[in-house]
Amino acid sequence: MNLILILIFGFVLRLVNLNQSFWLDETVQAITSKSSFLGLFTELRGDFHPPLYHLLMWLWVHLFGNGEIAMRLPSVFFGTVTIYVVYLIAKKLLAKKSKFPLIAALFMATAPFHIYYSQEARTYATTAFLASLSIYWFIKMIGNNGKRQSSSLFYILTTVLLLYADYYGLFVLLAQIVAALIISSHRETRFCRRQVLIFLLFLPCLPLLWLQFKTGSQATTLLPQWGRLVNLSFLKALPLTFIKFSLGRITIFDKKIYAAVAAVLFLSYGFIFLNGFFKNKKFRFNNLSLIILFWLLGPVLLAWLISLFIPNYQPFRLLLVLPAFYLLLVYGISKFSVRKIQMILAIGIVVVNLVSVGVYYFNPYFHREDWRGAVHYIEEQGNEKSLALLPSETSHWPYDYYSQKKIPLLALARGFSLVKEKNLDNLFSTREKPEKIYYLYYLADLFDPQDLTPDWLEKQKFVKIREVSFNQIRIQEWEFYHE
Repeated sequence: MNLILILIFGFVLRLVNLNQSFWLDETVQAITSKSSFLGLFTELRGDFHPPLYHLLMWLWVHLFGNGEIAMRLPSVFFGTVTIYVVYLIAKKLLAKKSKFPLIAALFMATAPFHIYYSQEARTYATTAFLASLSIYWFIKMIGNNGKRQSSSLFYILTTVLLLYADYYGLFVLLAQIVAALIISSHRETRFCRRQVLIFLLFLPCLPLLWLQFKTGSQATTLLPQWGRLVNLSFLKALPLTFIKFSLGRITIFDKKIYAAVAAVLFLSYGFIFLNGFFKNKKFRFNNLSLIILFWLLGPVLLAWLISLFIPNYQPFRLLLVLPAFYLLLVYGISKFSVRKIQMILAIGIVVVNLVSVGVYYFNPYFHREDWRGAVHYIEEQGNEKSLALLPSETSHWPYDYYSQKKIPLLALARGFSLVKEKNLDNLFSTREKPEKIYYLYYLADLFDPQDLTPDWLEKQKFVKIREVSFNQIRIQEWEFYHE
């Protein structure tokens, strides 16, 4: 199969359903990217990411606007070129003239987890691209013993950009350092100087990291459920990461079938991985396969262990190691001596990928939060005597983005505080009581865990007349009862 056809195929797969509604984080990105340059940095404190992607999107939005498709196109682009970088790495890892580099590119082109985040106006697809590029130049630099200045310069540049795109890039850098130390020829001062330079160039980002860490700590302290929202449980984290890497964002609602599918995938993929590193019950590796192995395992294990102290583990944050996942699968397949087995395994993985992608495409449940539909519904059904209500002001962004300003929005809690009775009692102190309230039951478990709001509405003689849902966005309609 021609590489260009694979790239076109991967690009097309990333365009399907690109006009989905923005979800919460994307609307924050859309609004802040359209704000002033100073306003962009004001909002950075609440987002646990370095500034590179925000700067890129600020420039992009001021040129092309902040519509759904326009804002997601950079992720589509970076997601597509990542396929090509994976192909280049596979040519280093495997025989250049074999079919396996093309198989690696095909795996990445059809990867369901990567396709999902290549359609999101967030940093993750960009980070995966920069991580792959950093690894590619790291391998080039290792291969020529650091003697070619161009390889070293490109390695430093792409690694610094990676660190400015995502803090998880630090884990990739640590994995590279450990791999280089094991490869004895790179226990030298030149390599150490490069790492010191990379760290020095990253230093300006540390004050922002500290500020964001303090904001996250404040949220964890004030909101008892915050840790559960942003962090997977320690025991579920690794198995769920494997499932997401394999199947993407879809799930199977029957737990027995879900467990059976997960077990089959784990045994099958695990056997392929082990085949790449074991022969006659002996562990075997070359320098390049060791680098890819460290690229996959290093960030995952470090993020997993750190989550015990800093709750921030989510599989999507580890998209930057997904290329290593597929490269090691191809590496394991290449070590089978029977060609028919190689082809069956490769086709099997592509089928798993495409079935998962198809389920994501055609089942709206797996699409993003439908804020566009929710806000449109409120503004079509309501009138000048209606009011929209949210548990927390931290979630106002999607409503602001999609609203035509027909129905005003009020938030019950400020910042990272919980909804309190006094917030509710003061709700109508400065405004007339509305005839109808649309209560957006969004993150209510986090900000209103005692469900104070519905009880208070009943006390105020409102009656819940219906509840509708727009893909994870629940709306309760409350109407004032006139005696």
